[in-house]
Amino acid sequence: MKTTIILTTLLSALALSAPTTKRQSNIQTFTGALGGVAATPIEDSGNADRPFQVKGDTFVNIGAAVQRSCDQQFNACANLANGGDATLSVGACSDQKSEFDRSEFNDGIVANVLNS
Repeated sequence: MKTTIILTTLLSALALSAPTTKRQSNIQTFTGALGGVAATPIEDSGNADRPFQVKGDTFVNIGAAVQRSCDQQFNACANLANGGDATLSVGACSDQKSEFDRSEFNDGIVANVLNS
């Protein structure tokens, strides 16, 4: 009898709990990709306390996740330029990083996340 009551209570609690929803798999909107290096995806971590994830690192706010994604793209681009890719320069990678910084906060991800 005790087991039945406990089990019934537990199942009722699970059935009444609010469903969790995940954002789309990649909320990164920047499409620039010098040297074929795309911005690192920003994903839903599944953790309500640190909901944004970039390459396994989690963040409490979208701004920090966007900055990490941007920095990772810049570093990968600069590594290619420094590694001898004659089609790239660190200056071009910096210009792309500036474009990324402007676009994400003006018309991209943050608006999408705030409206979801």
